[in-house]
Amino acid sequence: MQKKNLLLSCVVALTSLSLVMAGCSSNNSSDSKDNATASANKGANAEANKEANTEANSGANSSADTTNNNAPAADQAEPIKAQFYYDFAALTKYITDVNPIVQASDNVTFEGVPYTDTTAYQTAVRIGFTTQEAPDLFKWWNGYKLKELADSGNLADMTEQWNELTADENGILPSLSGPLTVDGKIYGIPASAHYWTIFYNKKVFADNGLTVPTTWDEFIKINDTLKAKDITPIGTSIKDSWNGFIWFEDLMIHSYPEVYKKLVVGQAKYTDPEVVEVMELWKSMYDKGYFSKPMTMDTEIPPAFAKGKIGMFLCGTWYESFLTGAGLKPEEGYGSFIMPAIKPEAGKTVISEITPFLVSKNAKNKEGAIKAALALTKKEANEKLLAVFGGVPTRKDVEASSPTIKALVDNISKDNYAAITRYWEATPSELSEYGSSEFIRFMLNPDQYMDVLNNIQKKADKYWAENK
Repeated sequence: MQKKNLLLSCVVALTSLSLVMAGCSSNNSSDSKDNATASANKGANAEANKEANTEANSGANSSADTTNNNAPAADQAEPIKAQFYYDFAALTKYITDVNPIVQASDNVTFEGVPYTDTTAYQTAVRIGFTTQEAPDLFKWWNGYKLKELADSGNLADMTEQWNELTADENGILPSLSGPLTVDGKIYGIPASAHYWTIFYNKKVFADNGLTVPTTWDEFIKINDTLKAKDITPIGTSIKDSWNGFIWFEDLMIHSYPEVYKKLVVGQAKYTDPEVVEVMELWKSMYDKGYFSKPMTMDTEIPPAFAKGKIGMFLCGTWYESFLTGAGLKPEEGYGSFIMPAIKPEAGKTVISEITPFLVSKNAKNKEGAIKAALALTKKEANEKLLAVFGGVPTRKDVEASSPTIKALVDNISKDNYAAITRYWEATPSELSEYGSSEFIRFMLNPDQYMDVLNNIQKKADKYWAENK
């Protein structure tokens, strides 16, 4: 029970993120997997590494002479070269763009080591960071996935550096240390922060006399109104297995947030009355025809949303790039709101996810790797990072590029929302992956909700019995 209590404090970020407006401008944050063989991945990664390193280093070298002239302090610092592992393609260009900046500010040069397959990437990091060939810096996930690495003892503790980061009145938001804290120690830096929100088509709402709901009853009325006008109220996707948890987690935290927080760490059961009640509510929404047939979230939902065939879509703030890619403009073509509380006593809650950059304890130059990570938290480098990931800024002095996200974050700050860790990171990987696949089975067969809950609970019972 002591371990589970520690897990509870680890995976739940009950912070009011006072943000001014980065996981991910991609659904990469979801651990998407492909079936490439190990040999194919190895070959692809080797080729990708060569290309990325050539691009990043040539970009850095071409700019070094100019930028270093603007930063005398960096000339006096010992040069640092840090290997940077990641599975997010856009970071290749980021390294090219940021190298001249961090060379000027801290005499740091990053060497990119990209992976095209997330499963292969996770395996490489988990094995590699236990050896003397450990990556200096690498992209990861928060919550349970972070705790699994921290518990191994192979992550560099950056608690002391966070004291310096948060001492800067314009620096990294102190509230972001919570999701990166395990057993009192803070690991890594926050690369991006995202909230989960309901995007809505503004023209569809205006044409049908609808406004942003402030109560659950108002939200249900919106669904009924759109359904009556032959507009599908809510888009859904099952393209990737992780898509299954999206509505489960949101309905849970707006009904029974404390039960959700216990559920993900094995202190509550999927068959408890509160969870069954939420599943029955979810089923009733299917029975009423609120949800679309399964669609792909990257290629089918954005154009259907833009054409007004779908009124709303629940996703992380990183999804905004898909809507702009479909030709919509923030606050003109679309807006966003957080699902209202279903149970008033649930209060104001919102799902959050954090993407950290971590440092290996076994890095050949651990102190240099830590300094390299800290260089990425400075304003100019941080602004480049926000452009890559989208979403919410992690510094106080960086402005939102999207008025929709800025309005969302201002609302979260003003109303003191409690941020709760996303299901994918909040519970062990074995359970989050299995649970999500079972929730997809429910989405295809809503009448089977009790079978789904029983199956997940059997899996959870086995896991927690073996991992007390």
